[in-house]
Amino acid sequence: MFMDPISLLLLVLFILFAIAGPWLALSGMRKLANPVPVFLPVLGAVVVLIITFWLSFSGILYGVDVLVGTLSIFSIMFLLVTLAVVIPYCWFWKPGRKREKWFTLSLLAFIGNFMTYFTILDGVRPDRPLPFFGSRFPGSGDLLDLIVSGSGLGEAVYTVHSPFYIVLMMTALWLDVLFLSTVYLGLLSVLPAPAAGQNE
Repeated sequence: MFMDPISLLLLVLFILFAIAGPWLALSGMRKLANPVPVFLPVLGAVVVLIITFWLSFSGILYGVDVLVGTLSIFSIMFLLVTLAVVIPYCWFWKPGRKREKWFTLSLLAFIGNFMTYFTILDGVRPDRPLPFFGSRFPGSGDLLDLIVSGSGLGEAVYTVHSPFYIVLMMTALWLDVLFLSTVYLGLLSVLPAPAAGQNE
């Protein structure tokens, strides 16, 4: 059985962002500063979230056809995953490690990209509020639910096509991948650098 066009294109995006995403992001940012300061990918993620809010608020994301809208949303999420993986790498990178571990960053990007599919769980129905963030992203999602509940903005956030919801959902994804990547790369950073002549 053949895959439908949307699923096939999503699979291609998934693989491309996992394999090449971190390296393209690092290469691009190194043209601005080398070594890449941590604030640069953080700033990039903030800009992406602001643009996403504008696209959602203006209705552009929902005014296009299903194919374009789906690919746009997942491309944005894959980009946020890439930036979340790059941030701790920039923090923990050691000058003694001259060659980056392509496999490590690609593995983290692969896991993060896989987590994007949790965003489409709990199918959306127009006759009921959107699901809590915690049902998709335990941890960061629960924290965002708590903040939304405490601020009294639940009705505005958990409404279908709410620009606040899609941005907070992507923020939860970004935070979870950032946490996972930070823990993993932090553990690797305490390991001694390979001796000269050994492959990293």
